[in-house]
Amino acid sequence: MGEFLVSKKGIGYLIMYGSQVFNLDLVMTGIILLCIVATALYYIVYYIEKRYEKTTH
Repeated sequence: MGEFLVSKKGIGYLIMYGSQVFNLDLVMTGIILLCIVATALYYIVYYIEKRYEKTTH
């Protein structure tokens, strides 16, 4: 959330800037990138969790 409000770099800034200049392509690109990064992080955590569960049982 902080990146959306005060950042001068990053995906959040890209989305906010695109919305301010009415550039829908920029906004959608930022949202798609954010979705890809979130999905990748989810699967990384899922993999680590499954690996940790195997070693504790």
